[in-house]
Amino acid sequence: MRRTVPAIAALSVGVALTLSGCFANPLEQLTDGLIEGGVEQIIEDQTGVDVDVDGSGASLPDSWPADVPTLQGDVVFSAAAGGTFTAAITVPSIADAQQAFTDLLDAGYTQVSELQLGEGSEARVFENGTWNVALIIAENAEGTGQVQYTIAPVTQ
Repeated sequence: MRRTVPAIAALSVGVALTLSGCFANPLEQLTDGLIEGGVEQIIEDQTGVDVDVDGSGASLPDSWPADVPTLQGDVVFSAAAGGTFTAAITVPSIADAQQAFTDLLDAGYTQVSELQLGEGSEARVFENGTWNVALIIAENAEGTGQVQYTIAPVTQ
């Protein structure tokens, strides 16, 4: 289980960067369901992570923590393993993406760190005693917002 959290973290960063427009988006090339299913199976086999990769219409894992406020939008990637969760969600604008920060604060989470990643991108980490929630937001080339959630249980 210990290698699961680093695997999810590495996968999350890679997906966040590709979906944010920093690199070519490989999901645009996954138009055939057979290829998409094959990619998901390869990732799942290599990492042991339950993955849903889809340019549109993906969904959050059934076990996604209900007590973590999560923006509504187009889920383009999600994964869950060993109590750790990640998802990339596209929303209409960067302002909509920034709402994720406010939603966590309003739900009683405390911000514990912040990192500016350049124009239109930033990361913040929140916790509430139960969950650590890392958010990366970025503005996509189309002007939409991308939110990357990584949620892990607080360990004592």
